Amino acid sequence: MKKSKIIINILIAVLFISVNGFAQLKLPPITEETLDNGLQLVIVENHELPLVTMRLVVKAGAANDPNEKAGLANLTAGLLRQGTATLKATEIADKIDFVGGSLSASTNRDYTNISCSVLLKHFDVGFGLLADIVVNPKFDSSEFARELNQTIAGVIQSKDDPDNLCERGFNQALFGTNPYGRPSVGTEASLKNITVEDVKKFYRDYYLPNNAILLVAGDVMPAAIIKETRKAFSGWEKGSVPVMNSMPANEPSGRSVVLIDKPDATQSNIRFGHLGITRKDPDYYPLLLMNYILGGSFTSRLNAVVRVQKGLTYDIRTQNEWNVMPGAYYCNTYTPNESTMIAIQASLDVIKKMQTELVTDEEFNEAKNFYSGYYPGSLETADNIVSEIIKIKLYGLPVSYIEDFTENINKVTKEAILKAAKNHWNTDNLIFCVVGKASEIEKMLAPLGPITKKTIDQF
Repeated sequence: MKKSKIIINILIAVLFISVNGFAQLKLPPITEETLDNGLQLVIVENHELPLVTMRLVVKAGAANDPNEKAGLANLTAGLLRQGTATLKATEIADKIDFVGGSLSASTNRDYTNISCSVLLKHFDVGFGLLADIVVNPKFDSSEFARELNQTIAGVIQSKDDPDNLCERGFNQALFGTNPYGRPSVGTEASLKNITVEDVKKFYRDYYLPNNAILLVAGDVMPAAIIKETRKAFSGWEKGSVPVMNSMPANEPSGRSVVLIDKPDATQSNIRFGHLGITRKDPDYYPLLLMNYILGGSFTSRLNAVVRVQKGLTYDIRTQNEWNVMPGAYYCNTYTPNESTMIAIQASLDVIKKMQTELVTDEEFNEAKNFYSGYYPGSLETADNIVSEIIKIKLYGLPVSYIEDFTENINKVTKEAILKAAKNHWNTDNLIFCVVGKASEIEKMLAPLGPITKKTIDQF
């Protein structure tokens, strides 16, 4: 056993109010251990309720899918609960349901998350099932066929959702051949390329203990969890993890439009933007506040102008995607067909104004108060702390990220917010994706730039 037990030196489990009036967080006791096979174990103690949450994170997600086989990581995760060497899918479901727990697996761009939550008295059942589906999945061919067909059916059905189409069209145009341009769930064509042998290979390549983190949080004692983890996972053998050589996507040059024709649409779904930043960017905290004021809250400028003043939509927001590589920073809304270009122009005007003047005292204080109060409050459960630890582990953030969050927010100035708006919105270089009735909206979109028209069947 390679011993690397660390008691992270930020241990006292209290929330307090600092002299400047902002809540600050102190983490509960956190213990780390690394097994000989490379599995990282993180234990978060929270003895307030007799509950235990477990998450095993595999550092491979949809971005690791081979070309032409988008959806492979998602399929692999979906099959984990569909049978092991000793248990059928129905038996797994019955066992977790009997103890009133939950057991699931999901995939995003960067990683796969296998989760289990149970009452403390049923820890052995939950932990045993989690270990079993991770270490001993069967990947039965009949279960694979069923999971594949269900996934394809879901993809086909999602084509009726204009917001989903808008996201897909935008990502495809912005990221191009970069893995982030592919939908995590896959496409009809890519899913039909996947075989059960592909799933088994993906599992062999990436489901390795030295490519995984196990987080256990709740009413637990570290010594007992370490002992159980050694017993359950010591037979899981380490291996060589394939290196993903993908480079970040290129920023758009100029403006261009992807128009997805939905002939029965009475409104247009709109998404426009370009590449964003990662959490490691020096402008991370200024951008959080800037985005809250611009389009990240109900009281945002975009909401006040485009929704309230002009009555063009019921929902408009801006968002930066936080991934390993830069994701998208985009504006998303919808509006009746006849006001499509009006809504886009109104949104661009608000963004440009954000780049020319300091935010008001009221906006500045509201944004700071929100993050200074919301963030500590969002970490009142061990499960939420686990979510933040995952970010630290996967995105290369300092251990102090959680405790220093409020302090770093409070350091942001109005000038830094203005600089973030100037640096991270480039309204001259944008990808626009619009899903709507092309015969009614194509001509009005022409001033934005060259238009590529697509049909729903192309997605």
